[in-house]
Amino acid sequence: MFNIAVRCSLLIVVSVGLTACQANLWKKKETPPLPSPAPVIQVPAPLTKEQQAAKLLILNGEYTLSQNQLLTPANDNAFDYFRAALKLDPNNARAKGGLQGIVMRYVDLARQAAARGNYSQATTMLNNARIVDPENLLIKEVSAALTEQIKSAPPVEPYRGGANEFLLNADLLGKDDPQILARLGEIARKLKATNSLAIIIARTDVEGRWIYQKMREAVPGHRVRGDIKLGSPARVQLVPITQ
Repeated sequence: MFNIAVRCSLLIVVSVGLTACQANLWKKKETPPLPSPAPVIQVPAPLTKEQQAAKLLILNGEYTLSQNQLLTPANDNAFDYFRAALKLDPNNARAKGGLQGIVMRYVDLARQAAARGNYSQATTMLNNARIVDPENLLIKEVSAALTEQIKSAPPVEPYRGGANEFLLNADLLGKDDPQILARLGEIARKLKATNSLAIIIARTDVEGRWIYQKMREAVPGHRVRGDIKLGSPARVQLVPITQ
């Protein structure tokens, strides 16, 4: 009986050993995992001189946009910066997005003005937006809605002007017509005599700059000081300079 038990134990030990060996053999046959490929780092191509200059213009455009310098002052406004950037880098997405940002700002201002019932200012804002993007569908949509709103609004009395305020014939603005040049010369001379600031209200920035330039030409050597604001009707306000 003892020999039988010993034999059985030996068989069990041998069997377990063989099983362990087989397991080890199977483990050795397993293919080790392949190492993960190293990540490929895309190095951006260096910017050309034109792209570097465009980048600087875009930064200036984004800053002036944040300051609401959309179309003015001359040579320091968002529209001029973004447009100049696109001349250097025609496919620049940031520059294109900046121009659309100007349009959206003007459309928003137009909606706000229309909500206050100031339809002339709303129209002015949309006209400024068209300078940036004449074929913009949003401008057309808001313009159509504004037209319908104006039709349903009660008639408004024409603006008569206030104290020290000079109305201008809008049909003559931008033209070297003797009548409008004489009117602006009269305003400029009174501006000089009273030592006042000129607040120019015009429908567009271009129109406002034209009025300012003609007033300067009417009083050579005198520095015309003031500001340009968008609005309607076109006019010039004289504001005394406080000491």
